[in-house]
Amino acid sequence: MTKKILSVILAALMLLTVSVPAFATEGDAPATGDALQFGADGNFQILVLADVQDNNPVNEDTLQYIREALDTVKPDLVIFNGDNITIDDKAAYDQLMQPLVERGQKFTFVFGNHDVEDRSFTHEDILEIYQSYEGCLAYDADPSLHGCATHNLPILSSDGTKVAFNLWMFDSGDYLKNEDGSWYYDEFDSRVYDCVRKDQIEWYKNESKKLEAENGGKVPSIAFQHIITEEGVAAILPQIPSFLGLIGRSFTNGNAYSFVPVFTRIKDGFILEPPCPSVDNDGQWDAFVERGDVLGCVFGHDHVNSFIAEYNGVDAMMTPGITSESYSNDMLRGGRIITIDEDDPWNYETEILYFHALALKEGSLIPEVTGQSLASFRLQEFLLAVSEVALKIGQVLTFFIR
Repeated sequence: MTKKILSVILAALMLLTVSVPAFATEGDAPATGDALQFGADGNFQILVLADVQDNNPVNEDTLQYIREALDTVKPDLVIFNGDNITIDDKAAYDQLMQPLVERGQKFTFVFGNHDVEDRSFTHEDILEIYQSYEGCLAYDADPSLHGCATHNLPILSSDGTKVAFNLWMFDSGDYLKNEDGSWYYDEFDSRVYDCVRKDQIEWYKNESKKLEAENGGKVPSIAFQHIITEEGVAAILPQIPSFLGLIGRSFTNGNAYSFVPVFTRIKDGFILEPPCPSVDNDGQWDAFVERGDVLGCVFGHDHVNSFIAEYNGVDAMMTPGITSESYSNDMLRGGRIITIDEDDPWNYETEILYFHALALKEGSLIPEVTGQSLASFRLQEFLLAVSEVALKIGQVLTFFIR
């Protein structure tokens, strides 16, 4: 069963239910002059762009969204959250990076399952391509770890005396393999997604402890990766008996979860597609809870999900795709803005900057580039507003029914 079919089913169900510490010492860490820092206003703003999932030429409407998003938000950092470019052609990377390079924009990225799928380019090749662009802060903190470019980016306080916040970037892999190296397929004859592995988790725990020791206490942080974890699923889907796993999400540890979400658990945003995690779980979320420094983990992968839900004190934050391949559903297309306040770093603010919202701004070139009328973007805005009302009604009904 494909992700697209599942997303249609779930959408229908939803309608029915109404000293200054340095960067990591290993790998090619950014130069000191590239250090991230809170501004004089005490804020640090991140723009997360997930699932560009494009080739050469990169869709002009996607590029125009990125240009206008950068000019509107003026973020301190852009994070590409996986499934960025899907072809062995540097020209595609050049096109994607051009809006950032032109603006002197700092950025980093994580790998998704499609970034190296069935390609001759390796992870290391792609990392080197990104590092060739001015403003790239991505590096491979420890090349011995699973995947590539797992790293962290500390954010210095506005006075530069300490690390006031930290950003974790994890390569969540692509697909599971059998012991003989062949692809692992599920009962629907689909490849099964991978997850963050034990060596990466140990790296995180060690770096987290270093940051705590160097800064006199735990450093609040947010993590970013492409593929959602089991706990991200558990945050939104109710657990069911394992023998019912075929009609839900099941895991190798015996846990299973229904496809139908508990709407009262949604703090913000929408779920229009069943989350698509790995069937494995090496304990990443448990490590977050144990260390107590990660406020939330930001995922991509599921193009039409934008929900935020909490599990054991850590938020799962889905970022919808900015791809033009969002299962013919452009209502949620956009990027996630995250704002961190230096005076209140253990909390964060976030919102989705929708594609249609930018298109409706005065002076936007998105309607011209896409060939769509303003009326079509107003319709998307209206449908989103109706969906928000429907979700609230569903949450109230669910609360009283239970």
